[in-house]
Amino acid sequence: MPLTHVCVWDSKIGYRRITVEKANELYPYEVSARGSQFVCELCAQNVGFSKARVDTGTRYFFHSSAEQNKECEDRQIQLSQSGTQRLVSLNSHIMPLRLVVTGSTFSLQIGFFYPPDHKAHCDKIKIAGDSHQVYEYSFERIERIGTTYLSVGSIPSQIYCVEYVNANPELRRFWSDNIPGINQTGSFFDGRNGQILQSGGKAYAGNFYYLLQRHPIYTVPADIEAMEIAKTRANSFNSWYLYKIRIKRFSERSAKFFLKYAIFLTEKPTKFYPIWPAYIQDPYFIYHNSAEFYFYLCGDDAELKSYPATANVLGTQDGELYKLCTREREQLISIGKSEALGFSYLVKQPLRKKAPLPAIIISDHSGNTLNEESYAKLPKLKCISVSCPYDGKAVVQRNGKTEYIYKLSGEEQLTIDGLSFGTEIHFYQGCDYIRSICFEQETVNMDIMVLDAVLVKKLSSCSGPMIPVTHAVGSFVSKFSKYPQTQKWLCKALRRGEISRTALNLLRKTIQNNPGRDNDD
Repeated sequence: MPLTHVCVWDSKIGYRRITVEKANELYPYEVSARGSQFVCELCAQNVGFSKARVDTGTRYFFHSSAEQNKECEDRQIQLSQSGTQRLVSLNSHIMPLRLVVTGSTFSLQIGFFYPPDHKAHCDKIKIAGDSHQVYEYSFERIERIGTTYLSVGSIPSQIYCVEYVNANPELRRFWSDNIPGINQTGSFFDGRNGQILQSGGKAYAGNFYYLLQRHPIYTVPADIEAMEIAKTRANSFNSWYLYKIRIKRFSERSAKFFLKYAIFLTEKPTKFYPIWPAYIQDPYFIYHNSAEFYFYLCGDDAELKSYPATANVLGTQDGELYKLCTREREQLISIGKSEALGFSYLVKQPLRKKAPLPAIIISDHSGNTLNEESYAKLPKLKCISVSCPYDGKAVVQRNGKTEYIYKLSGEEQLTIDGLSFGTEIHFYQGCDYIRSICFEQETVNMDIMVLDAVLVKKLSSCSGPMIPVTHAVGSFVSKFSKYPQTQKWLCKALRRGEISRTALNLLRKTIQNNPGRDNDD
């Protein structure tokens, strides 16, 4: 059967889909699968473009028969005449898998969400990987709100088998028995939230990623920076290597580095928006109370699949508008080819919940998350990076006056630089205010300034025998971090190499009785 998910390289946006008709205009001759001009979206392998048939003049894309991976042809056979692949059950999705990095160590976790049906439960959850080590958890561990992540250790597995002990049949409608793990060639994880990138998924040039694979990286293209973070031994013969990957430049070379792992690098994210009716969105759930639901998808590979109902496509200029009839209580929608961009349950019920505020992630140049609302120090390079799930704006104010308004694009990263003390930034999602961050110099306590001046005056007037300065006396400097004049006087005594015994006793007494000293002194 002819392939319908074929991409060609575009220097502006990365790999984009191409039709047979357009390929025929660009390549009037036969193209070999070894030529690397065309790539299959479903398996990321090179495909060829046939020469025109003598009788009909038709052409088509094809896989090479020499490829070891035949999975893509199997998928194509399952495609319907409309070109969309139907899900076969509510649990036919990939459970969330994420990577947690702590210093030079890492671990893997599988995410479980609380089923919308109250009858769907079990006694225990048993998870086994390739190493046959079993991780056992009680069903009570699963939180009713959000996603609960259960650890499966630091030894990666290609597949995780899950056993639900004394499970109600309704539970299997929502949870899978087999969860894909790390690919044989290696897997990428989003550096911001640790979520794995499924085969056929997208990486964005503005983000950083983790790469977990069985062998070390020997060479990388000049547009990619790879730094080894951790190494763990699975057994006497195999080790796993974890790298932090930064994209220094979006190019065909950097894109082909990701393509080796069946990931498509792009500068234009695929966007998915529920449009109507009013809804409440949680991770992996969309709650509503209507007979119809509309979704908007924008992106070159935008696809929506649904079960059990069929989504009707209404054409738009820049994307696709989907209409879904919601006759069932729970329905499953899948975004992107082969569910690569995720899934959500569409649950019809009375709206008695409150939606959480969208999460805006603010980090410094080193990737450290800034969760506080106020900071007394400027971040490194005087810049911050901002990412958010939806479109909005960032209003920059200096000393109470609006200086600039940045546009925030959903799932894209924005860098705000030129920060200084007195800067306050307000962040909005749509028209809703979400959070703010400000940078203010720590104010000096006037009482401490007076005490500092008085202490220096007393130290300068001390007389009596002089004694040598010891290392213990040198440590006094850090004790007076809030007394700059006293620190200056003490540093002069250290350079001189001697200090008055009376002055030394005064300093010791001040350290013992000073209510304004640092808490760790």
